[in-house]
Amino acid sequence: MKKSLAVKFTLCDIRGMEQVHPLRQWRSRTDQTLAEVARAVGVVPSYISDIERYEKQPSLALAAKLGELAGIPIDEFVKREAAQ
Repeated sequence: MKKSLAVKFTLCDIRGMEQVHPLRQWRSRTDQTLAEVARAVGVVPSYISDIERYEKQPSLALAAKLGELAGIPIDEFVKREAAQ
């Protein structure tokens, strides 16, 4: 009988090989949907999606709620600038 091997990896964006937002990684590990996270912090799912794609930055209050929910430091919600 064959045994399957579980492989842990970090989600990466194939296009740019950039690391995926920690919130997206947490949602993947915990099977949380955008809607569930959005409901828990009082925003719409599309806003959570924008945050995960670094298209929008949450307010400090929202970053604190998301950080508490997912165990992520607030500074992870700040858009990363391209390395020069």
